[in-house]
Order: sequence, then structure tokens, then C-alpha cells
Amino acid sequence: MKTSTSYSFEFQAQELPRKLSQLSREALTGYWLFEFPNLAETKIPNLWYLGLSEGNVVFSGNQQCCWNVVFEILQRYTVRLRNSNVKHSILSLEPQIVHASLDHQSFALLHLLNELNALNVISIDEIQESFRLRILSDLDIYLFQQPGRARFIPATQLALRGFNFGFDMEALLTAAIERRSLWQQLTALVPSLDCVPLLNTQVLQQSYLTLEQKQRLESLVSSNKTLHEIAVALAQDSLEVAKFFGRLISDKLIVLRATDSIENTEIFVIDDSPVLLRQFESLVTGWGYCVRSFCEPKIALKAMIDADPAVVFIDINMPDLTGFDLVKQIRRLPGLENTPLIMLTGDKSLSNNWRARWSGCQFMSKPLTPDEIPPFRLELRSILEELAPLPKPVQTTGRP
Repeated sequence: MKTSTSYSFEFQAQELPRKLSQLSREALTGYWLFEFPNLAETKIPNLWYLGLSEGNVVFSGNQQCCWNVVFEILQRYTVRLRNSNVKHSILSLEPQIVHASLDHQSFALLHLLNELNALNVISIDEIQESFRLRILSDLDIYLFQQPGRARFIPATQLALRGFNFGFDMEALLTAAIERRSLWQQLTALVPSLDCVPLLNTQVLQQSYLTLEQKQRLESLVSSNKTLHEIAVALAQDSLEVAKFFGRLISDKLIVLRATDSIENTEIFVIDDSPVLLRQFESLVTGWGYCVRSFCEPKIALKAMIDADPAVVFIDINMPDLTGFDLVKQIRRLPGLENTPLIMLTGDKSLSNNWRARWSGCQFMSKPLTPDEIPPFRLELRSILEELAPLPKPVQTTGRP
């Protein structure tokens, strides 16, 4: 067998697939270690390990295969493993690996995964699919983009070697090329997975979607998460999530906002009515804002110190602390002296209106009848656009 120095090379961007294809004919067992100097100052790790067992790819990660990394991969693509009871079961088995010697840790890891399979915690097929998606995800990041250098680290054993799965290098490279083509097609619609999807509520209301589909979509984007965070939460391949949202963007049901242009658009609403809080939150999050709702004024007051909200909506008539008293306390807090405060009430008396303005607050009347809801929505949208305008949707340029 050749020495490790025989398996080292430098490559330019676009050259790595050809190099790996040439070397895939040799039944190597160990790790390809790739270093990407141009990524050293970025958020992307500049070291990438590709694990082989007799020529087949069995692992991909930013460090060599160990239990912590394996569990991270399995959790990423299997929601069930995030359950607290399942985690407890797994933790009870971890000492098998922790106390194993370095020479036997690969066998201990293999034994642990087989036990989890026997306990119906996760199947071998799910393990295999998790590793396949992780490998493809890393190929998306590293295979075509950057120049670098590679060297092979031989190993007589590799964790997971005993499993009856491994992925053919040529098949993975073919899949990676197909995925790259799909990513390039999506770029015009989904320039980055770091974008936050926002509902186009007017188009959604008139869309072909069923009521259940609309509710599911609203729930999916209401958390103000990025596309990447949504993919992780759903344990889905990032490419599949990008394709899904790409169709919605094409149908104008969704627009994207870039996270690097997000200003402070967090909205607070304080009211003793849980019904009103839910309705307010559903409406305003649909416009793209992050909303925090509070029934307890004192809890809201503490949260404001750290959050520095863009706008605060306050019910006037609350049992423990009136809205006007809450305003006085807010104005005493450093940094919140100029925070826009909007008083909400169903009592449309002139005295409340006057008191609100005297306190340096705007005044809004809650809708008491169905006919009053549309003008309330218009007034609320106008206030938010004036006091906390959202950044413009991201321009569709660049790569995902």
C-alpha cells in the first residue's frame, strides 16, 4: 500500500470532483482531510473530513468520526432523537464509548448504534439516510467552490466500518453535480438559506391553497426563522426546503428578507386578553414582524430592558396595573425613554385619547364589531410602517 504522502495534492476550485473520481478506484480506508485556506476567516469551517471504508464513503464532517458528531448528524435528520425521553435512553448507553480505549472506540460506536437499532430508537435505514444527507450537504458546500489542499490519513479501522452500508464515490459525485445544477436554478428565487421567509398575506388569501394548507404555511413561517433553521427544525434536506419555498416564491405566496439587513422589528403587545394577544400576534407576524405577547405587565417590563422593542402596544384597562401607570414605569427605564408606545382600548372616550397623547403615546381603538376590523388593520399597518419599517425583501442575486 502506498504511504500517506503518496495521497496528497493541491486543487483549484472545480478540480476536486475529478481528483476524487480518479482516486475512487482504490479501496482506501481512512480519511481525506481537505483544507480550504480561503475559508479561514468565514463562518464556514475550513477543515473537512471525508471518511472511507474500503473505498466507500461512510462519513463526512469537520472532525474525525466520533460519537458526539454521529449523534449530531442523527439528530439533524431524525426529529425523534430530539425527544427528551429518547435522549435519556441514549445517554444511558454512552458510557460504553466514553470508557472504551481509543483502539476500541470505533467498535464501541458501532455496538451502540446497533443497540439503538435493536431498541427501535432508530433504524439502520434512518442512520444510513442521515449520513447520506450529511455527506451530500457537505459536498454542496465544499466540492466545487474553493481551492485547497488534501491529504489522506490511512486507518486500519474506521468507525461505522462494520455497517452494511457505504456510498459509492462516483454515485455521490454524480448526485452532487445534479444538486449543484438545482441550486443554480434556485438561485434566482432563493439566493441564500440565511433569508427569512415572509408571507404575502394578500396573495395567500386569494390562493389555491386549502384552509389547512394556509394554516400550516402560516405556522411554518411565524417563528421568523431562516430557511436553514426551518430545514433543521423539520429534519429535512436543505435543498428540498429550498425547492419547496422556491415554488412558493414563484407563486408570490412568500417573499424573502435577508438576515443581514434585519433591523429592530420586534413588537411588544401587552394585554390581559389572551384572545386579543393571539389575534394581534397572528396578524402582525404575517406581515413579517417578530411579536412578543404578554398578559403580565411586570414580566413585559423586565423583557423590555433586554429586548429594546421597536414599538410597544399597551392595553389601557388592565387589572393589576393600568396602561398609563405602565407607561410611567417604561419611561423611567434607561434606553426606553423614546420607545414608541401605542395605547389600545375598547373605550373610545375623548379622555382616554387625550391622556394617551398627554403621556406621549399614540392612541388606537380596538375593533368592537366586524365592520371595525378592516380600518383597524389599515391603521395598525400604517403605524408599523411609519415607526418600524421592515427592510425590503432580499434581491434575488447570489448563490444559496
